[in-house]
Amino acid sequence: MPNPPSPPEALPYLPVFLDVRGRKVVLVGGTEATASKARLTVRAGAAAVVVAESLCPDLAALVREGSVVWHRDSFRPELLDGAAIVIDGSGDAALTAEVRAAAEARGIPCNVVDVPEQCDFIVPAILDRAPVVVAVSTGGAAPALARTIRQRLETAIPAGYGRLARAAQACRQRVKDALPTARARQRFWDGVLTGDRADTLMALPEAEAVAAIEAELARFAAAPAEEGSVTLVGAGPGDPGLLTLHAAKAIETADVILHDALVPAAILGLARRETRLVPVGKRKGRPSVAQAFTNRMMAACAARGLRVVRLKAGDPFVFGRGGEEADYLRAKGIPVRVLPGITAAVGAAAEMGLPLTHRGVARSVRFVTAQCRTEAETAAMDWRALADAATTLAVYMGRDRMAAIARRLVAAGLPGDTPMAVAENACRPDAAHHFGTAAGFAAGGGEAMGSGPAILFVGDAVGAAPGWQAVCAQVTVSPRAAKMARAARVASGVGVGVAASG
Repeated sequence: MPNPPSPPEALPYLPVFLDVRGRKVVLVGGTEATASKARLTVRAGAAAVVVAESLCPDLAALVREGSVVWHRDSFRPELLDGAAIVIDGSGDAALTAEVRAAAEARGIPCNVVDVPEQCDFIVPAILDRAPVVVAVSTGGAAPALARTIRQRLETAIPAGYGRLARAAQACRQRVKDALPTARARQRFWDGVLTGDRADTLMALPEAEAVAAIEAELARFAAAPAEEGSVTLVGAGPGDPGLLTLHAAKAIETADVILHDALVPAAILGLARRETRLVPVGKRKGRPSVAQAFTNRMMAACAARGLRVVRLKAGDPFVFGRGGEEADYLRAKGIPVRVLPGITAAVGAAAEMGLPLTHRGVARSVRFVTAQCRTEAETAAMDWRALADAATTLAVYMGRDRMAAIARRLVAAGLPGDTPMAVAENACRPDAAHHFGTAAGFAAGGGEAMGSGPAILFVGDAVGAAPGWQAVCAQVTVSPRAAKMARAARVASGVGVGVAASG
């Protein structure tokens, strides 16, 4: 059975955009808060009615220019008749209770400004690039934060998006007529409205952008239909910020995504809502999806003309079965593209400040897995070749075998004082790091680990990590370990004092 993804956190509100053009919107109270909402409703084309006995200067100005109608009286329930929504900015608790009761009796959604617990809907912070409008909400938890996010988006979304949206709108019917299927239209717009092509269009006057879109439509419609394909994508060790730009775009434009169990929801959230997400993870001791099923499903979806993304934790070609999957698909004649990701060893080492190679200390790095296809393959590993403190050893999938691995290495000749480290849940919010020596791990020093995915590092270069330096400051280490730790720090141009026994 597939491993189900973690359920997403519940939304505090349903995000919608409401068409109020020409419809009655009632605003209660003559305050600055009401004025702010009145300006927004007027901009949206509403027939705004303000109910208040007196007005603040901003509302009075809106009345003078004819943008809103002022009902100069105290509130009465019948004033809500025919309204699409009501907004209460009075700041008067007794009046608010009266407004809410009248709105509820008529089935009219009510917003009480800055009191989210009394709101049927909230008015988000918006970024206006009309006709492009981006709404940002914290569900009423922190409106100031929503405004801060909007301000950051101001610099990320240039004003040219408005012109691009108008140009696309002008071509929309022609695109629909020329491309009869929804998937063809989606792929056309994916190509036009993203990347360098979109940047070029945004720089053009609107009429020229329309002409450029029409020219691209003619070329697209005349070209053969795009065949299905599979992209093997490395999702990295877990932090969405470590995705490559190509990986993010592949996820955003996929029709189907078959993903590992370790790919976090934040990365899966980059996919379109209509994208089919299929969990095909494999976790030791848990129900897993057979590799043969994954292969067949990738091929079947691609054969239907779909864009398939096989989303893998880390890098597809580092203990990710990417080579097997690519061979299978190519044998079926299916186009395959591979987008690399940051493998767990590289991500974890960077997070720990652990140089995988280090001049004068570690001349090479070696990646190995503790989980081969069979127990016989695992037992047949050349431990003597791996027991080299001058080569940084990164052991994948060895969380449950750390003590046995350390014992095998020491028995094969690795000095017992060789620094070791283990990273659990690397590059994730719950990451944990543990340091020790080969002899210490052989004696069960890593048994306090949790149940998350872990990677083990062995070698003198581990001594350059700040975590190992902290261990040295608390315990007395052997002369060899002290010497290597000092050499690692000196190679970095940083002096350090390490106490040595003997």
